[in-house]
Amino acid sequence: MTLTTAQLRDTYLQIVGELPHLDRAGRAAAAAYLTHSEAIYQGEVCDFLYVPKLYTATEVARFEEIATTTYAILEKVIAAYLADPVYRKHFDFAPLLEELILLDPGYTCALPIIRMDIFYDEDSGDFQFCEFNTDGSSAMNEDREISNALALTPSFKTFAHKHPLQPFELFDSWVDSFLQIYAETTDARDRPQIVIADFLDISTPIELARFATHFAQRDLHCEVCDIRDLRFDGKALRSASGMRVDAVYRRAVTGDIIKRHGQVGDFLAAYQAQAFTLIGSFRTQIPHSKISFQVLHLPQTLALLTAAQQDFIRAHVPYTLRLNAQQADFANILEDKDSWIIKPLDSYGSKGVWAGRELDQHSWEDVVRSAAASDDHIAQHYVQQYSAPNLESGFSLPAHKKPVEQDKQPAVKYYRDLTGLFVYGGTFHGILARAGQQDRICAAASGKTLGTFRTAI
Repeated sequence: MTLTTAQLRDTYLQIVGELPHLDRAGRAAAAAYLTHSEAIYQGEVCDFLYVPKLYTATEVARFEEIATTTYAILEKVIAAYLADPVYRKHFDFAPLLEELILLDPGYTCALPIIRMDIFYDEDSGDFQFCEFNTDGSSAMNEDREISNALALTPSFKTFAHKHPLQPFELFDSWVDSFLQIYAETTDARDRPQIVIADFLDISTPIELARFATHFAQRDLHCEVCDIRDLRFDGKALRSASGMRVDAVYRRAVTGDIIKRHGQVGDFLAAYQAQAFTLIGSFRTQIPHSKISFQVLHLPQTLALLTAAQQDFIRAHVPYTLRLNAQQADFANILEDKDSWIIKPLDSYGSKGVWAGRELDQHSWEDVVRSAAASDDHIAQHYVQQYSAPNLESGFSLPAHKKPVEQDKQPAVKYYRDLTGLFVYGGTFHGILARAGQQDRICAAASGKTLGTFRTAI
């Protein structure tokens, strides 16, 4: 009999419960591994839950279907933006951003990389979208390292003896996709020189270095560079070391580039001159902006879609509107706080996100009015997240030091899930699983990362 994902989780929890002190030895081993690992975000070791997400072949096929359907819809939205000046107005992008979006990147792939974050119900298979993260998509290294740590434990080994498991692979698969997209360009070189570019003061340098290693394993020269240090000599884009750049893996979030455009003039000038290949192009901002959730429901968008795609949007994209005091729903947003969540149009890490049920009525009204006045937020129907039982490690995770036991008797508790589907070149490749006990599931709100595995049979 094939077990469901929820049954696999419960079986794993039972194994943990049968080992001494909820597998204290395993929890200590996983914590010790992580304190000396690459699972670092903003200088701190990424916190984790002890029971990984275990996905059946049926579940993986479900994720592949979600990814394929969503990608096809977003391709049509991007194509409509490029072709129709009237349609573009729904996004209300700044002139510089619109200009960059309309530049031809030299390849046909609309979204080289995207992480589709969903609230997924493991019991029913239903889901609702949370957001789309494009070029700045990260946390592949968190998944890799936490999965590695859990694979060392008695609980995992006992479970995997009966139910063989495989981790998802998120690095070589991206290199494959990157090179396939690059090969489509007119002036593609057999061995391109590559830069991974971001604002390094606000990025995850360890993860970028891990990607660079995987490019180097293909005998390709790859450098991690601060996007502000790239220089354009009139003919070629050059890295800080002086290397001619053929292709850039852009990790810098579009919003940060637009805000700091005066600091990245050489990068932008080189792109406008088509001096290198940018993967991904600025077209990825079309779904990345949270206004895309409102646009997906517009009659103009639904007219682009098949009947099945229209049903998909209605079933899985929460009702969303740009927040301003003139909205017909504004009074309802103020009064029915538990039904709404407020998000900035372009942010990440849950910065500026507020769920009405987190706040008292007075505080909520202040947040809504302030966000409406700024005209750079959306209001969205609140989605009730799926909750599942899990267990914290019980150990602190100081970077490069021995973990310290904080809770000798941790208890199994329920955590709300967020499931991120990594999609490279339109193909599903793996998962970022996060969980928390607040309405915002992120590190800033004490969110935890889970290892992810697929059943091998």
